[in-house]
Amino acid sequence: MNNDKLYVRQICFLFLAFALPVKLVTMPALAARFAAEALWASAALNFAFDGIMVCIICFLAKKFPEQTVFEIVEGKFGKAGKTIFAVAFSFFFLLKGFLPLIEHRFFIEIALYETTPALWIFLPVFLFSAFFSYKGLRGAGRTADVAIWFTLAGIIVIAALSVSVADFSNVLPLIDVPFSKIAEGTLNTSLWFFDSPYLLFCLGHFKSEKKQTPKIVAAYFSMAAITLLYMLILQCEFGALTERQFFSPIKMGKYSVSVSNIGRVDYLAVCAIIFSCLFGCCLPLVFSTFCVEKAFRFKHKIKPCLIVNSIIALFIVLLEDYYFPIRTFFQQYFTPVFVAFTLTPLIVLFFKSADKKERKCAF
Repeated sequence: MNNDKLYVRQICFLFLAFALPVKLVTMPALAARFAAEALWASAALNFAFDGIMVCIICFLAKKFPEQTVFEIVEGKFGKAGKTIFAVAFSFFFLLKGFLPLIEHRFFIEIALYETTPALWIFLPVFLFSAFFSYKGLRGAGRTADVAIWFTLAGIIVIAALSVSVADFSNVLPLIDVPFSKIAEGTLNTSLWFFDSPYLLFCLGHFKSEKKQTPKIVAAYFSMAAITLLYMLILQCEFGALTERQFFSPIKMGKYSVSVSNIGRVDYLAVCAIIFSCLFGCCLPLVFSTFCVEKAFRFKHKIKPCLIVNSIIALFIVLLEDYYFPIRTFFQQYFTPVFVAFTLTPLIVLFFKSADKKERKCAF
């Protein structure tokens, strides 16, 4: 893996192409339920927290050049510590991918099927996910080079159609919602964030470039800005009904005069977002597989891919009918867990960086 590195550009595209569309499916409507027209403020707080961690991880990339996070942890805690660290994060990424995958199944059903299809029609997605995991970080980076155009094109078309029917007074006054409501929205939508660990596990796997930190940070906050703008347009279009607009890419833009005259051209944009969103939902499984590979030795690389994707497929088959209680359970009990995992780089900050001689001895 170390000899097959990503480019910084591809690291940036992982955020913009994959992490971005996953946030557009249900999160905006859920934020509006708690924070009303200040839904954008709830998301901004989550982005600010995660953005700070992105900056810290960029600092770690300079402090531990060419070292992976596994090498850093092994140098401090030994192989046993590295194994525990890898197993813990493999579960974190499994949990992170669980809700988005169920959402994506519902998203596809609502967008592409007139009647609800059987679950087995969705199960081949996990074969695709296993192959995506098998290709690893390098494969994800190459896919992001293509998917970025689908993501941006889909969002631009939907936003353009929606702006024509938007009422901008629906977001006014900008500062009128109590902070307690904004904080409640932040807490209840935080599960759709926590993207900085992706960057943590890319340490040592991308080619160092000049101004790499500004590029990565700019990409992350560009994703944040696009998401916030999308949420504002959604609020402008639907006003008090925004909290009902789950699977918003399907709902937005269809009231435009262009759609009335030409037809449902917005569905081309929806299909583009579905394409990118599929990779975005599977991305946590790529990192989960990556962690399993580092925790245990496998003769064949396909085995950890099948293990991870079989586990998540089994849980979705058993629990997909209980999405709403599971989402509530995650919000109540797993949000602190996600926060703890996301704050892990703060601990690594206190590790002493090894010089070249020490690295050769340790690794």
